[in-house]
Amino acid sequence: MDSQKQVVGPADATRIDLELRTDMNYWTRVLGVSETSLRDAVLRVGVQSSDVRAELRRRR
Repeated sequence: MDSQKQVVGPADATRIDLELRTDMNYWTRVLGVSETSLRDAVLRVGVQSSDVRAELRRRR
């Protein structure tokens, strides 16, 4: 048996749904940010994952 956890991706990879725990887990892991940072970025630029990625890059 494989002991590594499988990362479950979002149903729609172009959008970040903050209401879905699976999306929150996926995006915080993939983007390497905290839940708070992800929420802040989504509030600033909206739910489009490309916009959120760009916002998080600008903040680093």
